[in-house]
Amino acid sequence: MYKKLTESKSLSQRIEAEIEDAIRIKKLKPDEKLPTEIALSKSYGVSRNALREALRSLDSRGLIRIEKGRGMFVNNYSLSQAVSSVNMFLEMNASKENLLQIIRLRQMFEPEIAAAASRNRTEEDLAVLREAIRSMEKCPADALTEEAIEDNKFHKLIAEAAHNFPLLVVMNPIYSLMPKFVDYVYGKTENRKENTLKFHWDIFQAIEQKDETNVRTIMKEHLSFTEQTFMNSYKTKE
Repeated sequence: MYKKLTESKSLSQRIEAEIEDAIRIKKLKPDEKLPTEIALSKSYGVSRNALREALRSLDSRGLIRIEKGRGMFVNNYSLSQAVSSVNMFLEMNASKENLLQIIRLRQMFEPEIAAAASRNRTEEDLAVLREAIRSMEKCPADALTEEAIEDNKFHKLIAEAAHNFPLLVVMNPIYSLMPKFVDYVYGKTENRKENTLKFHWDIFQAIEQKDETNVRTIMKEHLSFTEQTFMNSYKTKE
């Protein structure tokens, strides 16, 4: 490791790739301190400018952290960092068709997520789900953004109640994205809020009763209603 680089690919890109690979295979472990800039530039046989470019990129991606006066360390790559990069991609590529496909992806995943929640939920999970519904009930009728945040919180809490960490990595970017397009996803469908709250209470009761079959059915109906709301909103705006 830290050998001289001679290939034609950008030196900074090669340094970045090598350090990233070492982090991926745990050759460099979380919180491990990297050699100094001087030591690294000598090991790689490159200028400190090329090295700094690679280190800045690794830092911006959350793979390392640079602490003034202490040095450079391998980061503990967090869920929020993983979600942030995926969420940025989804947001930058948002369109009517892509948002519709995201809703349909939810239709494929979330009935099974709710079923897993009904198997694995704790009393604490039920308490926070109940409170999330009550928070949505308190939203003023015209507070669409607040309502969207509470709606997404409920769905995220269901995913958390499944107690499957990789599931959160997959779904959190989607939950983070939906409120940003509130005018389309939470449009002026008649009795939207009342219907959504009924779905939420029915889903909650099925999870509370550990009724996997029923919760799958209700979640499918709920997300079909979400798709209908989305399509109605787009027709209004076109």
